[in-house]
Amino acid sequence: MKKSVFFDFLHRREHLDFDSFLAQSEEGQDYIDWNGFLLPQQYGLESEHGAEAEYRAIRSSCAVFDVSPMCKICISGPQAGRLLDYVMTRPVSMAPALRGIYVAFCHEDGSLKDDSILYKFADDDYLLMSSDIDHSLYFELLSQSLSIAPGDVQISKCTNDLCGLAVQGPQSAAVLWSMGFAKVEQLNPFVVAEYAFAGGTIWVARMGFTADLGYECWLSPEQAHAFTQGIEKARRDLRIAIPGYGLRALEACRLEGGFVVAGWDFATEIDPDPDFQRSPFEVGLGWLVKLKGNDFVGRDALVQQQEVGQTHVLRVMKTQTQVKPADGTPVFAAVDGNRQRQVGSINCSAWSWGMQLTIGNISLAAEFAHLEAAWFEQDGCQCAIDLTQGPMLVLARRNTVPAALLIGDGDFPL
Repeated sequence: MKKSVFFDFLHRREHLDFDSFLAQSEEGQDYIDWNGFLLPQQYGLESEHGAEAEYRAIRSSCAVFDVSPMCKICISGPQAGRLLDYVMTRPVSMAPALRGIYVAFCHEDGSLKDDSILYKFADDDYLLMSSDIDHSLYFELLSQSLSIAPGDVQISKCTNDLCGLAVQGPQSAAVLWSMGFAKVEQLNPFVVAEYAFAGGTIWVARMGFTADLGYECWLSPEQAHAFTQGIEKARRDLRIAIPGYGLRALEACRLEGGFVVAGWDFATEIDPDPDFQRSPFEVGLGWLVKLKGNDFVGRDALVQQQEVGQTHVLRVMKTQTQVKPADGTPVFAAVDGNRQRQVGSINCSAWSWGMQLTIGNISLAAEFAHLEAAWFEQDGCQCAIDLTQGPMLVLARRNTVPAALLIGDGDFPL
């Protein structure tokens, strides 16, 4: 298990270094393996500085998440846009430069292969951020199928060339401004800005996975120390902790925001499951699909699905039961004259400290899309759940321009 360049800076367990933490911890319970790197469930102790404190820092001030382990693929050359337009479910070649674009791509049968962030730096220069899967060979094969000359597109895995921190929360703009990133508050959502920093270049994009105001910062590993020194300066200037946050806080925030994750909300080639394959329409990503005017992998199957109807829908759940059901837990409802039937299953769930509810994503059979209530069974008891659509938390500050420069101490309401 590898240690990210930012691990020691974010780790808050005193007298417990990386090797000791790894030796004393259990995978799944205390950390996960993210592309060979260790991602802790939380960076602090549960009793004092655990996941709840990390969550509340995101929602009330600012916290940072280590995105360095994300799988990164560089795609460049004069035919890069053509290739990507054929891979993605919507065209990207006509998008403006210096943008972060949320994209999805499918198998020929219309089931999702992955969803990712695609950074476009120029018409011939792209960077694909997929969470877990190296798609470089797949892109190479598709390039050959399009008869693109090898010199017209270059595809290379560049995961270790860039490290990154997501700076999230209502004071995130102030943190980056304090670090010297001028006019960062003027960035529109999904816009990428290039800054000179520590003898090189750093890219700051207004985006993130917490449903809050936030930015992703990408830099070389050689610049990492200077970046953490900048965060230390912001801590002093703004008098806030700016802790690192782990997977538990991230899960709560992303579920509040209605985001889906490959592997948790649909099957991938890393963890294949024919019964858990889903199309973009079946996980709420239909807005990423443009069926008219362009061809892409899986388009014909998606057109057919639109004609005959999808088999599943995504719903969000909330329950006052403070338990975490196992992924895949069956969901039941009284239908057909109050007869109990399984109507779906829980993809993933988390406790939301802000909402004081257990929340999650549910894959529901399409015939039961109208349901507003259901239940799951836990330890022999029925746990009632409400079913809704869309995000549970919508924060105006996430998209407001200019972003607020909140300076100094204070509590900031949701």
